[in-house]
Amino acid sequence: MKYKKIIWSLMILSFIGTLAIFPHLPEHIPIHWNMHGEIDNYSSKYIALFLAVLPALIYLMMTYLPKIDPKKESYQKHSKAYSIMSATLAVFTILIHWVSLLAALNIIRQTDFFVKLLVGILFVILGNYMTQLRYNYFIGIRLPWTLASETVWRKTHRVGGIAMMLLGLILVLTSFIRGSISAVIFGVSLFSFIFFTFLYAYLEYKKEIKGKS
Repeated sequence: MKYKKIIWSLMILSFIGTLAIFPHLPEHIPIHWNMHGEIDNYSSKYIALFLAVLPALIYLMMTYLPKIDPKKESYQKHSKAYSIMSATLAVFTILIHWVSLLAALNIIRQTDFFVKLLVGILFVILGNYMTQLRYNYFIGIRLPWTLASETVWRKTHRVGGIAMMLLGLILVLTSFIRGSISAVIFGVSLFSFIFFTFLYAYLEYKKEIKGKS
């Protein structure tokens, strides 16, 4: 329970900080970055108020989902992993929000470095704990084959979680590389991860069906 107080304290401090610097923000602030880490979309500075609340909304949603999932008993088995993943998503959203604000104030200029680094760390953490996720309907690698078989779910999350960690490590390393080569490496790695996960889940499902016939 102590970590929940820390997460809520961070979200509240982030919101208060956003209110404090809001008058100093330009009329438009960055809200999206392309694969090169370059800002490619702006929005009214008032979006900053919503983005300051977004971590709390995500955290509340993650807290509520287990209550309505038909497989709610699974959350008791992976409660630690789910709690850490929920907290990680909330903290990640806070940090990305502040990258956007500091970029808008021209305090940081190499936003691509921070965005890729944070996303990479996010993937490493989520991938690590994804291997522990039990069968459910809201979080995880939800493909037709993983949802059709708990065995395929378990195998896919064990292998897919490791693959996601590797993807995160690649992104962390490429955050230190400038230029388009960084985007190419990440793009190829991301496609490989998605393709591999789909193919692995499909083949494991076909293997299970064949074993039953």
